[in-house]
Amino acid sequence: MLYVVIGLILIIVFVISYGAWMRKKTYGRIDQAETRRVDMMNRPVAKELAKVKQLRMVGDTEKKFEKWRSGWDDIVTRELPAVGESLFKAEGLTDKYRFKAAQALVGQLQKQMDTIEAEIDGILKELNAVVDSESKNRKDVTPVKESYHQIKKLMITRRSQFRKALPLLEKSVKAIDEQYSKYGEQTASGNYIEARRILLGVKTGIDDVQEKIDQVPALYEDIGHSIPDQIRELRQGSEEMVEEGYALQHLQIGTQLEEAERQLHVVEASVGRLELTEASEGLQGIHDQLDWLYNQLEKEALSRQEIREVAPKIEARLDSAGRKINELNEETEMVRDSYHIDTDDIKVQREISKSYYKLEKTYAETGEMIKNHSEAFSTVLEKLKKIGADIGEIDSLADSYSKKIKALRKDELAARQSIHELRHILFEARQMLLKSNIPGVPESFSHVLSEAEQQLKSAGGHLDDKPLNMTEVQEALDAAKAKADDVHSQAKTIVETAAFAEEMIRYGNRYRTDDPEIDGKLQTAEQLFRNYDYQASAETAVRAIEKKEPKILKRVNLYQQHQA
Repeated sequence: MLYVVIGLILIIVFVISYGAWMRKKTYGRIDQAETRRVDMMNRPVAKELAKVKQLRMVGDTEKKFEKWRSGWDDIVTRELPAVGESLFKAEGLTDKYRFKAAQALVGQLQKQMDTIEAEIDGILKELNAVVDSESKNRKDVTPVKESYHQIKKLMITRRSQFRKALPLLEKSVKAIDEQYSKYGEQTASGNYIEARRILLGVKTGIDDVQEKIDQVPALYEDIGHSIPDQIRELRQGSEEMVEEGYALQHLQIGTQLEEAERQLHVVEASVGRLELTEASEGLQGIHDQLDWLYNQLEKEALSRQEIREVAPKIEARLDSAGRKINELNEETEMVRDSYHIDTDDIKVQREISKSYYKLEKTYAETGEMIKNHSEAFSTVLEKLKKIGADIGEIDSLADSYSKKIKALRKDELAARQSIHELRHILFEARQMLLKSNIPGVPESFSHVLSEAEQQLKSAGGHLDDKPLNMTEVQEALDAAKAKADDVHSQAKTIVETAAFAEEMIRYGNRYRTDDPEIDGKLQTAEQLFRNYDYQASAETAVRAIEKKEPKILKRVNLYQQHQA
Protein backbone atom coordinates (compact mmCIF):
# COMPACT_ATOMS: atom_id res chain seq x y z
CA MET A 1 0.00 0.00 0.00
CA LEU A 2 2.88 2.31 0.83
CA TYR A 3 4.44 1.77 -2.61
CA VAL A 4 1.14 2.71 -4.31
CA VAL A 5 0.92 5.96 -2.36
CA ILE A 6 4.54 6.81 -3.15
CA GLY A 7 3.95 6.02 -6.83
CA LEU A 8 0.87 8.29 -6.96
CA ILE A 9 2.80 11.11 -5.29
CA LEU A 10 5.64 10.79 -7.82
CA ILE A 11 3.17 10.85 -10.74
CA ILE A 12 1.46 13.98 -9.36
CA VAL A 13 4.84 15.69 -8.86
CA PHE A 14 5.87 14.79 -12.46
CA VAL A 15 2.60 16.05 -13.94
CA ILE A 16 2.82 19.34 -12.05
CA SER A 17 6.51 19.82 -13.02
CA TYR A 18 5.86 19.01 -16.67
CA GLY A 19 2.89 21.40 -16.75
CA ALA A 20 4.95 24.21 -15.24
CA TRP A 21 7.81 23.60 -17.69
CA MET A 22 5.56 23.52 -20.80
CA ARG A 23 3.66 26.62 -19.59
CA LYS A 24 6.90 28.54 -19.20
CA LYS A 25 8.16 27.36 -22.62
CA THR A 26 4.91 28.32 -24.39
CA TYR A 27 4.79 31.74 -22.70
CA GLY A 28 8.37 32.28 -23.87
CA ARG A 29 7.39 31.65 -27.52
CA ILE A 30 4.36 33.95 -27.13
CA ASP A 31 6.58 36.71 -25.68
CA GLN A 32 9.01 36.35 -28.60
CA ALA A 33 6.17 36.64 -31.09
CA GLU A 34 4.78 39.71 -29.30
CA THR A 35 8.22 41.35 -29.28
CA ARG A 36 8.52 40.76 -33.02
CA ARG A 37 5.02 42.21 -33.59
CA VAL A 38 5.89 45.36 -31.63
CA ASP A 39 9.17 45.75 -33.55
CA MET A 40 7.26 45.54 -36.82
CA MET A 41 4.81 48.20 -35.59
CA ASN A 42 7.83 50.46 -34.92
CA ARG A 43 9.47 50.05 -38.37
CA PRO A 44 10.28 53.58 -39.82
CA VAL A 45 7.89 53.27 -42.74
CA ALA A 46 5.96 56.39 -41.83
CA LYS A 47 9.22 58.36 -41.57
CA GLU A 48 10.33 57.16 -45.00
CA LEU A 49 6.88 57.94 -46.47
CA ALA A 50 7.30 61.48 -45.18
CA LYS A 51 10.52 61.75 -47.27
CA VAL A 52 8.65 60.69 -50.38
CA LYS A 53 5.89 63.17 -49.66
CA GLN A 54 8.45 65.95 -49.95
CA LEU A 55 9.12 64.96 -53.58
CA ARG A 56 7.10 66.09 -56.58
CA MET A 57 3.92 64.05 -56.01
CA VAL A 58 2.88 63.44 -59.57
CA GLY A 59 2.69 60.54 -61.96
CA ASP A 60 4.30 57.26 -61.00
CA THR A 61 5.62 58.54 -57.66
CA GLU A 62 2.12 59.65 -56.57
CA LYS A 63 0.62 56.28 -57.51
CA LYS A 64 3.32 54.38 -55.65
CA PHE A 65 3.02 56.63 -52.61
CA GLU A 66 -0.69 55.91 -52.32
CA LYS A 67 -0.02 52.18 -52.65
CA TRP A 68 2.71 52.22 -49.98
CA ARG A 69 0.65 54.34 -47.53
CA SER A 70 -2.44 52.17 -48.01
CA GLY A 71 -0.39 49.02 -47.48
CA TRP A 72 1.27 50.36 -44.33
CA ASP A 73 -2.09 51.59 -42.90
CA ASP A 74 -3.57 48.14 -43.46
CA ILE A 75 -0.62 46.53 -41.68
CA VAL A 76 -0.74 48.77 -38.57
CA THR A 77 -4.54 49.03 -38.26
CA ARG A 78 -5.66 45.55 -39.21
CA GLU A 79 -3.00 42.86 -39.72
CA LEU A 80 -0.70 43.45 -36.73
CA PRO A 81 -3.60 44.13 -34.25
CA ALA A 82 -5.18 40.86 -35.43
CA VAL A 83 -1.89 39.12 -34.64
CA GLY A 84 -1.97 40.68 -31.15
CA GLU A 85 -5.48 39.34 -30.49
CA SER A 86 -4.43 35.85 -31.63
CA LEU A 87 -1.44 35.96 -29.25
CA PHE A 88 -3.84 36.85 -26.39
CA LYS A 89 -5.89 33.82 -27.38
CA ALA A 90 -2.73 31.69 -27.28
CA GLU A 91 -2.14 32.88 -23.69
CA GLY A 92 -5.62 31.67 -22.77
CA LEU A 93 -4.94 28.24 -24.27
CA THR A 94 -1.71 28.06 -22.29
CA ASP A 95 -3.49 28.90 -19.02
CA LYS A 96 -5.81 25.96 -19.75
CA TYR A 97 -2.78 23.68 -20.32
CA ARG A 98 -3.65 23.32 -24.00
CA PHE A 99 -0.01 23.61 -24.91
CA LYS A 100 -0.17 21.88 -28.29
CA ALA A 101 -2.96 24.13 -29.55
CA ALA A 102 -1.19 27.23 -28.20
CA GLN A 103 2.10 26.34 -29.89
CA ALA A 104 0.37 25.58 -33.17
CA LEU A 105 -1.33 28.98 -33.06
CA VAL A 106 1.99 30.75 -32.31
CA GLY A 107 3.65 28.95 -35.24
CA GLN A 108 0.84 30.04 -37.55
CA LEU A 109 1.18 33.64 -36.35
CA GLN A 110 4.97 33.57 -36.98
CA LYS A 111 4.33 32.58 -40.62
CA GLN A 112 1.74 35.35 -40.88
CA MET A 113 4.29 37.86 -39.56
CA ASP A 114 6.86 36.55 -42.08
CA THR A 115 4.46 37.56 -44.83
CA ILE A 116 3.81 40.96 -43.23
CA GLU A 117 7.55 41.58 -42.75
CA ALA A 118 8.22 40.72 -46.41
CA GLU A 119 5.51 43.21 -47.37
CA ILE A 120 7.13 45.91 -45.18
CA ASP A 121 10.58 45.17 -46.68
CA GLY A 122 9.10 45.46 -50.16
CA ILE A 123 7.57 48.86 -49.36
CA LEU A 124 10.83 50.17 -47.90
CA LYS A 125 12.88 48.80 -50.82
CA GLU A 126 10.68 50.46 -53.46
CA LEU A 127 10.42 53.60 -51.40
CA ASN A 128 14.19 53.89 -50.88
CA ALA A 129 14.80 53.22 -54.58
CA VAL A 130 12.70 56.26 -55.47
CA VAL A 131 14.24 58.49 -52.79
CA ASP A 132 17.82 57.40 -53.66
CA SER A 133 17.21 57.84 -57.39
CA GLU A 134 15.88 61.36 -56.87
CA SER A 135 18.79 62.23 -54.56
CA LYS A 136 21.46 60.85 -56.91
CA ASN A 137 19.82 62.51 -59.91
CA ARG A 138 19.96 65.93 -58.21
CA LYS A 139 23.64 65.31 -57.36
CA ASP A 140 24.71 63.95 -60.79
CA VAL A 141 22.69 66.06 -63.16
CA THR A 142 24.85 69.18 -62.75
CA PRO A 143 28.24 67.62 -63.79
CA VAL A 144 26.46 65.68 -66.55
CA LYS A 145 24.92 68.92 -67.79
CA GLU A 146 28.32 70.63 -67.72
CA SER A 147 29.94 67.78 -69.65
CA TYR A 148 27.14 67.90 -72.18
CA HIS A 149 27.61 71.63 -72.76
CA GLN A 150 31.38 71.08 -73.07
CA ILE A 151 30.80 68.51 -75.81
CA LYS A 152 28.50 70.84 -77.71
CA LYS A 153 31.14 73.54 -77.42
CA LEU A 154 33.87 71.22 -78.75
CA MET A 155 31.63 70.17 -81.61
CA ILE A 156 31.52 73.81 -82.68
CA THR A 157 35.16 74.82 -82.05
CA ARG A 158 36.72 71.67 -83.50
CA ARG A 159 34.22 71.08 -86.25
CA SER A 160 36.78 71.21 -89.06
CA GLN A 161 38.95 68.61 -87.33
CA PHE A 162 36.26 65.89 -87.42
CA ARG A 163 36.05 65.73 -91.22
CA LYS A 164 34.10 62.68 -92.41
CA ALA A 165 33.35 61.61 -88.83
CA LEU A 166 31.36 64.81 -88.19
CA PRO A 167 27.90 63.49 -89.23
CA LEU A 168 28.13 60.46 -86.93
CA LEU A 169 29.42 62.58 -84.05
CA GLU A 170 26.56 65.04 -84.51
CA LYS A 171 24.14 62.12 -84.60
CA SER A 172 25.58 60.83 -81.32
CA VAL A 173 25.25 64.29 -79.74
CA LYS A 174 21.68 64.56 -80.98
CA ALA A 175 20.88 61.18 -79.42
CA ILE A 176 22.30 62.43 -76.11
CA ASP A 177 20.19 65.57 -76.43
CA GLU A 178 17.06 63.46 -76.95
CA GLN A 179 17.87 61.30 -73.94
CA TYR A 180 18.53 64.37 -71.83
CA SER A 181 15.10 65.71 -72.78
CA LYS A 182 13.54 62.38 -71.78
CA TYR A 183 15.30 62.65 -68.44
CA GLY A 184 13.65 66.00 -67.83
CA GLU A 185 10.25 64.60 -68.83
CA GLN A 186 10.56 61.59 -66.53
CA THR A 187 11.70 63.76 -63.63
CA ALA A 188 8.77 66.14 -64.17
CA SER A 189 6.43 63.12 -64.22
CA GLY A 190 7.83 61.85 -60.92
CA ASN A 191 9.38 58.75 -62.55
CA TYR A 192 12.66 59.11 -60.66
CA ILE A 193 13.83 55.52 -61.17
CA GLU A 194 13.37 55.69 -64.94
CA ALA A 195 14.92 59.15 -64.90
CA ARG A 196 17.94 57.64 -63.09
CA ARG A 197 18.37 54.97 -65.77
CA ILE A 198 18.17 57.59 -68.53
CA LEU A 199 20.64 59.91 -66.77
CA LEU A 200 23.20 57.09 -66.44
CA GLY A 201 22.75 56.38 -70.15
CA VAL A 202 23.31 60.06 -70.91
CA LYS A 203 26.52 60.04 -68.82
CA THR A 204 27.81 56.96 -70.67
CA GLY A 205 26.94 58.51 -74.02
CA ILE A 206 28.74 61.74 -73.09
CA ASP A 207 31.87 59.82 -72.01
CA ASP A 208 31.82 57.85 -75.27
CA VAL A 209 31.44 60.96 -77.43
CA GLN A 210 34.08 62.80 -75.42
CA GLU A 211 36.54 59.98 -76.04
CA LYS A 212 35.79 60.01 -79.76
CA ILE A 213 36.11 63.81 -79.90
CA ASP A 214 39.56 63.46 -78.34
CA GLN A 215 40.65 60.60 -80.61
CA VAL A 216 39.33 61.58 -84.03
CA PRO A 217 41.49 64.70 -84.58
CA ALA A 218 44.64 62.82 -83.48
CA LEU A 219 43.82 59.94 -85.81
CA TYR A 220 43.20 62.30 -88.74
CA GLU A 221 46.48 64.08 -87.96
CA ASP A 222 48.29 60.76 -88.12
CA ILE A 223 46.48 59.79 -91.33
CA GLY A 224 46.85 63.15 -93.07
CA HIS A 225 50.32 64.24 -92.01
CA SER A 226 52.51 62.01 -89.81
CA ILE A 227 52.31 58.82 -91.83
CA PRO A 228 52.35 60.47 -95.31
CA ASP A 229 55.44 62.44 -94.22
CA GLN A 230 57.16 59.21 -93.13
CA ILE A 231 56.21 57.52 -96.42
CA ARG A 232 57.67 60.42 -98.43
CA GLU A 233 60.80 60.41 -96.29
CA LEU A 234 61.29 56.65 -96.72
CA ARG A 235 60.70 56.83 -100.48
CA GLN A 236 63.13 59.71 -100.92
CA GLY A 237 65.72 58.19 -98.56
CA SER A 238 65.66 54.79 -100.26
CA GLU A 239 66.07 56.40 -103.70
CA GLU A 240 69.10 58.38 -102.48
CA MET A 241 70.62 55.23 -100.97
CA VAL A 242 70.19 53.35 -104.25
CA GLU A 243 72.00 56.18 -106.05
CA GLU A 244 74.81 55.86 -103.48
CA GLY A 245 75.27 52.18 -104.30
CA TYR A 246 72.98 50.43 -101.84
CA ALA A 247 71.22 47.26 -103.02
CA LEU A 248 67.71 47.51 -101.54
CA GLN A 249 65.69 45.37 -103.93
CA HIS A 250 65.28 42.67 -101.27
CA LEU A 251 63.29 45.10 -99.10
CA GLN A 252 60.68 45.83 -101.84
CA ILE A 253 60.31 49.31 -100.38
CA GLY A 254 58.12 50.64 -103.19
CA THR A 255 55.64 47.79 -102.85
CA GLN A 256 55.53 48.12 -99.07
CA LEU A 257 54.97 51.88 -99.18
CA GLU A 258 52.15 51.48 -101.72
CA GLU A 259 50.56 48.90 -99.44
CA ALA A 260 50.89 51.33 -96.49
CA GLU A 261 49.12 54.02 -98.53
CA ARG A 262 46.29 51.61 -99.38
CA GLN A 263 45.95 50.68 -95.73
CA LEU A 264 45.87 54.37 -94.86
CA HIS A 265 42.74 54.86 -97.01
CA VAL A 266 41.09 51.90 -95.28
CA VAL A 267 41.91 53.34 -91.85
CA GLU A 268 40.58 56.76 -92.89
CA ALA A 269 37.28 55.16 -93.86
CA SER A 270 37.15 53.42 -90.46
CA VAL A 271 37.60 56.76 -88.67
CA GLY A 272 34.77 58.22 -90.75
CA ARG A 273 32.56 55.37 -89.48
CA LEU A 274 33.81 56.03 -85.93
CA GLU A 275 35.31 52.52 -85.82
CA LEU A 276 38.15 53.96 -83.75
CA THR A 277 39.49 50.76 -82.22
CA GLU A 278 39.94 49.20 -85.67
CA ALA A 279 41.43 52.46 -86.95
CA SER A 280 43.95 52.65 -84.08
CA GLU A 281 45.01 49.05 -84.65
CA GLY A 282 45.36 49.68 -88.39
CA LEU A 283 47.51 52.78 -87.81
CA GLN A 284 49.70 50.86 -85.36
CA GLY A 285 50.22 48.21 -88.02
CA ILE A 286 51.28 50.86 -90.55
CA HIS A 287 53.64 52.45 -88.01
CA ASP A 288 55.19 49.04 -87.28
CA GLN A 289 55.69 48.45 -91.01
CA LEU A 290 57.33 51.85 -91.53
CA ASP A 291 59.50 51.45 -88.42
CA TRP A 292 60.70 48.11 -89.78
CA LEU A 293 61.70 49.79 -93.06
CA TYR A 294 63.53 52.56 -91.18
CA ASN A 295 65.42 49.91 -89.19
CA GLN A 296 66.33 48.02 -92.35
CA LEU A 297 67.70 51.13 -94.04
CA GLU A 298 69.68 51.96 -90.92
CA LYS A 299 70.95 48.39 -90.83
CA GLU A 300 72.17 48.70 -94.44
CA ALA A 301 73.97 51.98 -93.66
CA LEU A 302 75.66 50.52 -90.59
CA SER A 303 76.53 47.35 -92.50
CA ARG A 304 78.26 49.36 -95.22
CA GLN A 305 80.29 51.21 -92.60
CA GLU A 306 81.18 47.98 -90.81
CA ILE A 307 82.20 46.31 -94.10
CA ARG A 308 84.76 49.08 -94.64
CA GLU A 309 86.29 48.14 -91.29
CA VAL A 310 85.88 44.36 -91.48
CA ALA A 311 86.82 43.61 -95.11
CA PRO A 312 90.52 44.65 -94.84
CA LYS A 313 90.92 42.62 -91.65
CA ILE A 314 89.31 39.57 -93.27
CA GLU A 315 91.56 39.97 -96.31
CA ALA A 316 94.66 40.19 -94.10
CA ARG A 317 93.61 37.12 -92.15
CA LEU A 318 92.89 35.28 -95.38
CA ASP A 319 96.34 36.13 -96.75
CA SER A 320 97.97 35.02 -93.51
CA ALA A 321 96.05 31.75 -93.57
CA GLY A 322 97.05 31.25 -97.21
CA ARG A 323 100.75 31.68 -96.39
CA LYS A 324 100.43 29.29 -93.49
CA ILE A 325 98.73 26.65 -95.66
CA ASN A 326 101.33 27.02 -98.42
CA GLU A 327 104.10 26.54 -95.85
CA LEU A 328 102.24 23.57 -94.43
CA ASN A 329 101.90 22.01 -97.89
CA GLU A 330 105.63 22.47 -98.55
CA GLU A 331 106.49 21.05 -95.14
CA THR A 332 104.21 18.09 -95.75
CA GLU A 333 105.95 17.31 -99.05
CA MET A 334 109.37 17.48 -97.40
CA VAL A 335 108.31 15.31 -94.49
CA ARG A 336 106.73 12.73 -96.80
CA ASP A 337 110.21 12.07 -98.26
CA SER A 338 111.53 10.98 -94.87
CA TYR A 339 108.48 9.88 -92.88
CA HIS A 340 105.43 7.77 -93.32
CA ILE A 341 102.36 10.01 -92.89
CA ASP A 342 99.02 8.38 -92.12
CA THR A 343 96.45 8.43 -94.94
CA ASP A 344 93.89 10.16 -92.69
CA ASP A 345 96.39 12.94 -91.95
CA ILE A 346 97.04 13.45 -95.67
CA LYS A 347 93.27 13.67 -96.16
CA VAL A 348 93.05 16.33 -93.43
CA GLN A 349 95.81 18.35 -95.10
CA ARG A 350 93.97 18.23 -98.42
CA GLU A 351 90.68 19.23 -96.82
CA ILE A 352 92.38 22.24 -95.20
CA SER A 353 93.70 23.39 -98.56
CA LYS A 354 90.36 22.75 -100.23
CA SER A 355 88.48 24.73 -97.55
CA TYR A 356 90.90 27.62 -97.87
CA TYR A 357 90.53 27.87 -101.64
CA LYS A 358 86.77 27.76 -101.22
CA LEU A 359 86.95 30.63 -98.72
CA GLU A 360 89.21 32.56 -101.06
CA LYS A 361 86.64 32.15 -103.82
CA THR A 362 83.79 33.21 -101.52
CA TYR A 363 85.72 36.32 -100.47
CA ALA A 364 86.31 37.22 -104.10
CA GLU A 365 82.58 36.82 -104.77
CA THR A 366 81.71 39.17 -101.89
CA GLY A 367 84.11 41.70 -103.38
CA GLU A 368 82.23 41.47 -106.69
CA MET A 369 78.91 41.89 -104.84
CA ILE A 370 80.17 45.09 -103.23
CA LYS A 371 81.57 46.37 -106.53
CA ASN A 372 78.45 45.56 -108.57
CA HIS A 373 75.91 46.43 -105.82
CA SER A 374 74.25 43.11 -106.50
CA GLU A 375 73.61 42.19 -102.85
CA ALA A 376 72.52 44.08 -99.76
CA PHE A 377 75.37 45.25 -97.54
CA SER A 378 73.79 43.43 -94.59
CA THR A 379 73.94 40.17 -96.56
CA VAL A 380 77.56 40.82 -97.59
CA LEU A 381 78.47 41.60 -93.98
CA GLU A 382 76.99 38.31 -92.80
CA LYS A 383 79.03 36.47 -95.44
CA LEU A 384 82.21 38.29 -94.38
CA LYS A 385 81.60 37.38 -90.75
CA LYS A 386 81.03 33.76 -91.78
CA ILE A 387 84.32 33.85 -93.73
CA GLY A 388 86.05 35.23 -90.62
CA ALA A 389 84.68 32.39 -88.49
CA ASP A 390 85.71 29.82 -91.12
CA ILE A 391 89.24 31.29 -91.28
CA GLY A 392 89.48 30.75 -87.54
CA GLU A 393 88.53 27.09 -87.94
CA ILE A 394 91.03 26.61 -90.79
CA ASP A 395 93.78 28.24 -88.70
CA SER A 396 93.01 25.90 -85.84
CA LEU A 397 93.07 22.82 -88.08
CA ALA A 398 96.30 23.97 -89.75
CA ASP A 399 98.00 24.53 -86.38
CA SER A 400 96.93 21.09 -85.16
CA TYR A 401 98.19 19.45 -88.36
CA SER A 402 101.47 21.39 -88.17
CA LYS A 403 102.04 20.17 -84.61
CA LYS A 404 101.44 16.61 -85.76
CA ILE A 405 103.99 16.98 -88.60
CA LYS A 406 106.55 18.48 -86.24
CA ALA A 407 105.86 15.68 -83.77
CA LEU A 408 107.11 13.14 -86.34
CA ARG A 409 110.63 14.61 -86.22
CA LYS A 410 110.38 14.89 -82.48
CA ASP A 411 109.39 11.22 -82.24
CA GLU A 412 112.40 10.27 -84.40
CA LEU A 413 114.82 12.07 -82.09
CA ALA A 414 113.17 10.48 -79.07
CA ALA A 415 113.50 7.05 -80.72
CA ARG A 416 117.23 7.56 -81.40
CA GLN A 417 117.70 8.62 -77.78
CA SER A 418 115.89 5.48 -76.67
CA ILE A 419 118.21 3.29 -78.78
CA HIS A 420 121.21 5.01 -77.19
CA GLU A 421 119.81 4.36 -73.72
CA LEU A 422 119.11 0.69 -74.52
CA ARG A 423 122.67 0.23 -75.79
CA HIS A 424 123.88 1.68 -72.49
CA ILE A 425 121.71 -0.86 -70.60
CA LEU A 426 123.39 -3.73 -72.52
CA PHE A 427 126.78 -2.16 -71.87
CA GLU A 428 126.06 -2.00 -68.15
CA ALA A 429 125.01 -5.66 -68.19
CA ARG A 430 128.32 -6.68 -69.79
CA GLN A 431 130.32 -4.50 -67.39
CA MET A 432 128.49 -6.06 -64.48
CA LEU A 433 129.51 -9.54 -65.64
CA LEU A 434 133.13 -8.51 -66.31
CA LYS A 435 133.55 -6.92 -62.88
CA SER A 436 132.16 -10.02 -61.14
CA ASN A 437 135.17 -12.12 -62.33
CA ILE A 438 132.95 -15.13 -62.98
CA PRO A 439 134.46 -17.76 -65.28
CA GLY A 440 131.75 -17.33 -67.91
CA VAL A 441 128.00 -17.00 -68.61
CA PRO A 442 125.34 -19.64 -69.35
CA GLU A 443 124.56 -20.31 -72.99
CA SER A 444 120.95 -19.25 -72.42
CA PHE A 445 122.13 -15.78 -71.37
CA SER A 446 124.36 -15.50 -74.43
CA HIS A 447 121.31 -16.32 -76.57
CA VAL A 448 119.18 -13.65 -74.85
CA LEU A 449 121.98 -11.10 -75.18
CA SER A 450 122.29 -11.87 -78.88
CA GLU A 451 118.52 -11.47 -79.38
CA ALA A 452 118.55 -8.12 -77.57
CA GLU A 453 121.42 -6.85 -79.72
CA GLN A 454 119.64 -8.04 -82.86
CA GLN A 455 116.36 -6.39 -81.79
CA LEU A 456 118.15 -3.13 -81.07
CA LYS A 457 119.83 -3.31 -84.47
CA SER A 458 116.40 -3.87 -86.08
CA ALA A 459 114.98 -0.77 -84.36
CA GLY A 460 117.92 1.25 -85.60
CA GLY A 461 117.37 -0.12 -89.09
CA HIS A 462 113.73 1.07 -89.06
CA LEU A 463 114.94 4.56 -88.20
CA ASP A 464 116.95 4.56 -91.43
CA ASP A 465 113.91 3.60 -93.58
CA LYS A 466 112.68 6.08 -96.15
CA PRO A 467 109.93 7.07 -95.64
CA LEU A 468 110.20 6.62 -91.90
CA ASN A 469 107.31 4.70 -90.35
CA MET A 470 107.26 5.74 -86.70
CA THR A 471 104.65 3.12 -85.85
CA GLU A 472 107.05 0.33 -86.90
CA VAL A 473 109.94 2.11 -85.16
CA GLN A 474 108.00 2.32 -81.91
CA GLU A 475 107.01 -1.35 -82.07
CA ALA A 476 110.67 -2.34 -82.66
CA LEU A 477 111.77 -0.08 -79.79
CA ASP A 478 109.23 -1.62 -77.42
CA ALA A 479 110.49 -5.11 -78.28
CA ALA A 480 114.17 -4.05 -77.93
CA LYS A 481 113.50 -2.43 -74.54
CA ALA A 482 111.85 -5.59 -73.27
CA LYS A 483 114.89 -7.65 -74.39
CA ALA A 484 117.40 -5.15 -72.94
CA ASP A 485 115.60 -5.06 -69.60
CA ASP A 486 115.55 -8.87 -69.59
CA VAL A 487 119.32 -9.02 -70.32
CA HIS A 488 120.07 -6.58 -67.51
CA SER A 489 117.88 -8.49 -65.09
CA GLN A 490 119.44 -11.86 -66.01
CA ALA A 491 122.98 -10.44 -65.74
CA LYS A 492 122.23 -9.16 -62.25
CA THR A 493 120.75 -12.53 -61.27
CA ILE A 494 123.81 -14.43 -62.66
CA VAL A 495 126.25 -12.20 -60.72
CA GLU A 496 124.29 -12.51 -57.48
CA THR A 497 123.78 -16.29 -57.86
CA ALA A 498 127.48 -16.88 -58.68
CA ALA A 499 128.57 -14.88 -55.65
CA PHE A 500 126.20 -16.84 -53.45
CA ALA A 501 127.42 -20.20 -54.84
CA GLU A 502 131.04 -19.20 -54.31
CA GLU A 503 130.32 -18.13 -50.76
CA MET A 504 128.49 -21.40 -49.95
CA ILE A 505 131.42 -23.48 -51.35
CA ARG A 506 133.93 -21.54 -49.23
CA TYR A 507 131.69 -21.92 -46.19
CA GLY A 508 131.37 -25.67 -46.73
CA ASN A 509 135.15 -26.18 -46.91
CA ARG A 510 135.22 -26.39 -43.10
CA TYR A 511 133.38 -29.74 -43.21
CA ARG A 512 135.31 -31.44 -46.08
CA THR A 513 138.02 -33.10 -44.05
CA ASP A 514 135.53 -34.58 -41.60
CA ASP A 515 132.84 -35.67 -44.05
CA PRO A 516 133.71 -37.31 -47.41
CA GLU A 517 130.07 -36.94 -48.57
CA ILE A 518 130.10 -33.20 -48.10
CA ASP A 519 133.44 -33.06 -49.87
CA GLY A 520 132.00 -34.93 -52.84
CA LYS A 521 129.02 -32.62 -53.12
CA LEU A 522 131.18 -29.57 -52.87
CA GLN A 523 133.40 -30.90 -55.65
CA THR A 524 130.26 -31.29 -57.75
CA ALA A 525 129.26 -27.72 -56.88
CA GLU A 526 132.72 -26.51 -57.94
CA GLN A 527 132.43 -28.35 -61.26
CA LEU A 528 129.00 -26.84 -61.89
CA PHE A 529 130.43 -23.41 -61.08
CA ARG A 530 133.21 -23.91 -63.64
CA ASN A 531 130.53 -25.02 -66.15
CA TYR A 532 128.71 -21.65 -65.60
CA ASP A 533 125.68 -23.33 -63.96
CA TYR A 534 125.71 -21.06 -60.93
CA GLN A 535 122.17 -21.83 -59.86
CA ALA A 536 122.79 -25.58 -59.69
CA SER A 537 126.17 -24.96 -58.03
CA ALA A 538 124.58 -22.86 -55.29
CA GLU A 539 121.81 -25.41 -54.69
CA THR A 540 124.32 -28.33 -54.50
CA ALA A 541 126.57 -26.46 -52.03
CA VAL A 542 123.62 -25.56 -49.83
CA ARG A 543 122.39 -29.18 -49.76
CA ALA A 544 125.89 -30.32 -48.73
CA ILE A 545 126.09 -27.82 -45.86
CA GLU A 546 122.53 -28.58 -44.70
CA LYS A 547 123.78 -31.99 -43.53
CA LYS A 548 125.65 -30.15 -40.77
CA GLU A 549 123.59 -26.99 -40.59
CA PRO A 550 119.95 -27.63 -41.50
CA LYS A 551 119.09 -23.92 -41.04
CA ILE A 552 121.92 -22.57 -43.16
CA LEU A 553 119.59 -20.86 -45.68
CA LYS A 554 117.73 -19.09 -42.88
CA ARG A 555 120.97 -17.80 -41.40
CA VAL A 556 122.19 -16.64 -44.77
CA ASN A 557 118.90 -14.78 -45.44
CA LEU A 558 119.07 -13.06 -42.04
CA TYR A 559 122.68 -12.07 -42.69
CA GLN A 560 121.84 -10.68 -46.13
CA GLN A 561 118.88 -8.72 -44.77
CA HIS A 562 121.11 -7.28 -42.03
CA GLN A 563 123.74 -6.32 -44.58
CA ALA A 564 121.10 -4.69 -46.72
